[in-house]
Amino acid sequence: MSHPQTLQQLDPFDNFEARKESRKHLLGFSLIYLTGYFTDSPATFHPQLVHALAEEHERRVLILGFRGSGKSTFGSLALPLWAALEYPEKYPFIILIADSSRQATLNISAIKHELETNALIKQDYGEIKGNVIEDFTLQGEGEEWQKQNIVLSNGVRILARSRGQKVRGLRHLQHRPKLIVVDDPEDGEWVRTKENRDKTDRWLHSEIMPGLDARKGKLVVIGNLLHMDALLSRLRAPGTGFTCLEFPLIDKDGRCTWPAMYPTEQSLKDKERDMGAIPWQREMLLKIVSDDEAIIKPEDIHYYDEAPKGIAAMKGHGIDLAISQKESADYTTNVSGDVFYAEDKPPYGPGDTPKIFIRPNPYNTHVTFHDFLKYVRAIPGERGGANIFFVEDVAYQKAAIQEMERALLPVVPMRPTTDKRSRLQTVAPLIKNGTVLFPRTGCEELLGQIFNLGVESHDDLCDGLTTLLLGLIQQGLELPKIQWIET
Repeated sequence: MSHPQTLQQLDPFDNFEARKESRKHLLGFSLIYLTGYFTDSPATFHPQLVHALAEEHERRVLILGFRGSGKSTFGSLALPLWAALEYPEKYPFIILIADSSRQATLNISAIKHELETNALIKQDYGEIKGNVIEDFTLQGEGEEWQKQNIVLSNGVRILARSRGQKVRGLRHLQHRPKLIVVDDPEDGEWVRTKENRDKTDRWLHSEIMPGLDARKGKLVVIGNLLHMDALLSRLRAPGTGFTCLEFPLIDKDGRCTWPAMYPTEQSLKDKERDMGAIPWQREMLLKIVSDDEAIIKPEDIHYYDEAPKGIAAMKGHGIDLAISQKESADYTTNVSGDVFYAEDKPPYGPGDTPKIFIRPNPYNTHVTFHDFLKYVRAIPGERGGANIFFVEDVAYQKAAIQEMERALLPVVPMRPTTDKRSRLQTVAPLIKNGTVLFPRTGCEELLGQIFNLGVESHDDLCDGLTTLLLGLIQQGLELPKIQWIET
């Protein structure tokens, strides 16, 4: 479905026939019937946004927009109203999903409010009321369920759900959901843990996507980039099947994308001042940043496609223990790195310059003390070469050091003298200058913890990496010297 070419032609007080023609398009419908939500002239990207929302052939759409961009107003209010009123035969069953039950209820309430109080909607579409029909109540849902489940007098059902709730298998009469809108399914606190991020991902792929009508179902996901591994970041990656549209407040050429909302450079500066630097970057410019300035950024990482052949000069292992199998506990980790000296030329440097190749898929699990010792004893036999283990000499890890020494493993106790952030800052130059190289795949979680130190709830892999690198330095590895130049 195309959208009107000029917004100025739309007049909500024009005659009925003019409205009837314009309301076929989502943008026209929004500007005619929802004038209270659109008091400013549209943003430069609004036509593209609403076209992607309305186009029935775009079956999987991801909308990333800055806070206040209108993405939720269009996606969770205008789109379901327009689909239910203008195209009830195409969209007889619509589901709106939010991060919480409270927000889901508010989304339905906003739709009911327009149906019950919007004079122009009532005039043009008749009395389209939202009534609860008892045949759709699920056991245990209670009164809150009824607040989130309405059926219009034209037969369309609009249902609100929250993150994690059941969707797969739901039907309205003979219809599976034809339109599902997932609006801000995560928040900043939720995405702090990988367990939560994985849980949301599993829910989307096991409940939401299978719940859609297989032939004509449309899924729209709306939100912001809260974390480099959050659901929307994963859906943004190539190969997911989603058409991804990104609408930052400032485009790549430095222009404001909604000049009616922010007409001057000072208005942008005032907004940035009021929000703070990090929320401004994250929520308005769509940049993934941690709450503290990141020590290591994605562009600082050097990768290798294949490690050098032959025997490594040293095989180091940075170990961080957390002997517990509870799901909420820290993980026991082992980040391994092989040290090679290049024979003569690049890509790995001159012959006297060592490179540390971080091995893919580092050990990271909840494990008992017994199982950890079994794992670590097997490493020399499996990998061969000169292995050396670096283990923090604190608390219960002392027992692990003693047991490894009894097993005749070359273990070096490491006593941390600074905090986690300072330790990462110490080894950061070696990462940035390419002394430390990471595999193209297999270290995504490790890199995520490095980029987001202070944001991730778990940082065990990052600890393992810093223990490994500091241990190699302590062993006298001749790494490139870092020279500080006074300015």
